[in-house]
Amino acid sequence: MFVWFFLACATTAAGTKRPPQPRVPSLQSPNYVHVETRPRDGVVAKVWPNPVDESLAGAAGAVAIELSERRTVDAQALRWRAILAGYPWVIGEARFATTAFDAAPADLVASATAKLGHDIGLVRARGRESDHWVLLVGERRATLPSIPREPALGQELSLPGLDVAAIAPSGEPVAGVGALVLDHSGEWLVQLRDKIGVVATFPLYVGARTPQTPPFSGALGAEEAGDLDEELLLRMDALDRWYQRPAAERDPALDAAARARLRAFLSGQKLPPAQTQLAAAGFFGGTSGECRARTVVDCLDGIWWSLSGHDALAGNWGTIGLAVQTTSDGVAVAVAVADRSAI
Repeated sequence: MFVWFFLACATTAAGTKRPPQPRVPSLQSPNYVHVETRPRDGVVAKVWPNPVDESLAGAAGAVAIELSERRTVDAQALRWRAILAGYPWVIGEARFATTAFDAAPADLVASATAKLGHDIGLVRARGRESDHWVLLVGERRATLPSIPREPALGQELSLPGLDVAAIAPSGEPVAGVGALVLDHSGEWLVQLRDKIGVVATFPLYVGARTPQTPPFSGALGAEEAGDLDEELLLRMDALDRWYQRPAAERDPALDAAARARLRAFLSGQKLPPAQTQLAAAGFFGGTSGECRARTVVDCLDGIWWSLSGHDALAGNWGTIGLAVQTTSDGVAVAVAVADRSAI
């Protein structure tokens, strides 16, 4: 499934030849799939003679290359690299190390050895002055059939023995057992469960291309940084660009509804159905998403990946209301959306 590529040898400024470039796995796969193989890079294989998960190794390779280019990788970017590489399960651990060319990081290898029995992705990439190693440890509980990430419209996925829940591109929740019919074009968020709990949560892009970047990621620049309200607005503007859609109109009545839901959420109250609450305020077809996390990005990302809140961020709504406040451990956010006012 994966294609391995080679990078040409380079010469240092002093005129000495660098060691051969590491063999890095393909960074993307068209399918969510679990396949074990041996590391193809000679230095990695020497210190890790055990199998690696091809998809997880692809994600690790993408991260290693970004680190070798002196770019930072946050949790959201890491999860999206796994999605692109075909790994829909939870990544429980990510470790990084920098070494001299062709040297092995003993601590990183020891960490991988301690996780034998888990899915392992262990890869290195070459920077200008050093090798960058990445270890990813997967928490796969169940094996899934190979699932295309960009299936055709009308395709039926066979998922024997699993409960299926999804949010369709229309925003409608879909539930079933053992199968999912993809009868709408666009982005689906799918969650699979067995008798123990959630097996995997992943997006499908029916008749569409998968975005190459996550919906939320990265720190704001110094010129952008402001208060929480400003950051929330900037993040929502960026999400509109990510979806290539017009921005929803900010509505003071929806802001008030979002603030009311956020207060109830933080107080531990059971929230009323969003559509009912927003209809009482004069809005059609509304929904909402609430979260509490360390940062605004973490919060919005949590809403996006949840079946309950996904449509509040993924839907092409006409009006929007926002609320954000600090908490003892970070921030809390509420997003309320609707088609239009009934008044």
